[in-house]
Amino acid sequence: MGTRLRALHSDLPKGLLTIGGVSLVPRAIELLRTHGVTDIVLVTGWKAEAYEHVIAEQFPDIRCVHNPDFDTTGTMHSLFLTRGTVAGDFLLLESDLLFEPRALEELLAAPRGDYVLLSGTTGQGDEVFAYGDEGRLRALSKTLRPEEPSRGEFTGISRVTAEFFEHLCEHFVGRGAVAAGNYHYDDAFTALAPVHPVRLLTINDLVWCEIDDPNHHALALARVLPVLEHLP
Repeated sequence: MGTRLRALHSDLPKGLLTIGGVSLVPRAIELLRTHGVTDIVLVTGWKAEAYEHVIAEQFPDIRCVHNPDFDTTGTMHSLFLTRGTVAGDFLLLESDLLFEPRALEELLAAPRGDYVLLSGTTGQGDEVFAYGDEGRLRALSKTLRPEEPSRGEFTGISRVTAEFFEHLCEHFVGRGAVAAGNYHYDDAFTALAPVHPVRLLTINDLVWCEIDDPNHHALALARVLPVLEHLP
């Protein structure tokens, strides 16, 4: 619901926050299309009508799936609701990201499989750290573990095979679906990592940030947007 950003984006969902004259989700859609991804599904929650208006005006071919329980469920429930709508392998992007195109380019160029995209240290706060061995994910966690090095920061961008998606959905159903409450897809990735290989794809110098609060917004304006504006 973007409550930490409410002073900056009023009554719009944070994916429609404008940075440098471009809204986050429309920018991500344009980048996906530029890289050949044209079958796109957008999961909406709070203020869904704002997304629906933008989609109708700018991207009428994109399908929307609504999570009516957005205020009581987590991101795994939103992802689960696309079951039967998403066919085949897909890229999974969170809505509050500002990132350089290289993120998509390297994920799409990788051999078929399941991946989480990592970066080096950003210092942006509220990071999700990845832990694993030999290029394989063991856990995603917001807790920095002093006893073991993290393999990088999770960017909120993943690549998911149809087989893994089905495993994620079955895992979620097994937890009681909506009754499971605030359960996120990165929790499900961690739960299934021991039995389903998820690879770590790292771009140490990737320029990106999430925008969850005013500090993130300031970082995006000061450090991320100027770099993105000068990319070829």
